[in-house]
Amino acid sequence: MEDSGENQVKPKVEGEHAEAMSIKVKDQSGGEVVFRVKAHTKFEKIINAFCQKKSVDPAQVRFVYDGNRLNPASTPSDVDMEEGDTIDAFLEQIGGCC
Repeated sequence: MEDSGENQVKPKVEGEHAEAMSIKVKDQSGGEVVFRVKAHTKFEKIINAFCQKKSVDPAQVRFVYDGNRLNPASTPSDVDMEEGDTIDAFLEQIGGCC
């Protein structure tokens, strides 16, 4: 009877692991940073980790997925992201020519 109790616990653990996904953030120079996150993790956490790793100010970087700018308060599940999807990171460029 102990075995049946263990079998009931294992699917729950597998479900927790299946909830996490790998998301790539690719910068303009082609560098990629892979994050392992859960579907309900706010993009703010990913954005801050990426900017810290690249030593840039989050206010100077635009994060785009599927042609749309990401809202830091939204999550991968909000924008229907799947395992292995890529977010593009663009440096905001201000200024112009004479």
